[in-house]
Amino acid sequence: MDKFKQMNPDSKLWIYQANRALTPTEIDWIQVQLDAYTEDWAAHGNQLHAAGVVLDSHFVALAVDSSQAVASGCSVDNSVRFIKDLGKELNVDFFNRLKMITENKAGEKSYVSYKQLSETRSDFVYNPLVNRLGDLDSRFKMQVEEFLNLVS
Repeated sequence: MDKFKQMNPDSKLWIYQANRALTPTEIDWIQVQLDAYTEDWAAHGNQLHAAGVVLDSHFVALAVDSSQAVASGCSVDNSVRFIKDLGKELNVDFFNRLKMITENKAGEKSYVSYKQLSETRSDFVYNPLVNRLGDLDSRFKMQVEEFLNLVS
């Protein structure tokens, strides 16, 4: 997490949402895998300045500092395979884009379809569309109403 937090705020960000909460043991295992993967992640032979972390027990985030080296199409494809492999190992789907995670005022999380978001306007939603590390704190967990305005 320290390396992730120390990354350039302009770093490119990819967020993958799990279809269930990850256990503490799974989170620890994923972090070890992320650390190893980002140490070796390269684009066209150039080492990427990258880091990964599990967020809120439901999300895997990968960040690349594009000011150091840009992640190419091949390196991004490689990262997608890496996330798919994590999912296979843990029996977790990180690629279901039909459901989103909401959180009510009591802090309880739910998986809802995109169509159901309008029924939970007073809740928060986790925005997997954040693609810049510097926006993570302000744009990742947001009011459903604000998110719906953003995507409409």
